[in-house]
Amino acid sequence: MKKAAARLQNPRLRSISLTTFRHWGATMTYHYTRDILLVQKLLGHKHIENTMKYTQLVTFKDDEFEVATATTVEEAKKTLAVGFEYVTEKNGIMLFRRPKRLGATVG
Repeated sequence: MKKAAARLQNPRLRSISLTTFRHWGATMTYHYTRDILLVQKLLGHKHIENTMKYTQLVTFKDDEFEVATATTVEEAKKTLAVGFEYVTEKNGIMLFRRPKRLGATVG
């Protein structure tokens, strides 16, 4: 980090540590999944209070979702495989959604 900070003339790079990446990873996992218990398990925390700190680092923007549709089982499988969740079926069309990944600010 010291060499990178000097080469890029950015002293803030010296403050990045492995803990920084751990916090960033936990925050992003929570942002994408909104599953605090998963984050707790990934971090190895015994007490949920320690994990809850990561929820305060993310501000969700109006619960925006991406949507997808499928008319066949194969299309539905592909949609689920890329992270969408099944919502309902209307007139033979299956509807799926997932949170927009760029809809949060971290800080």
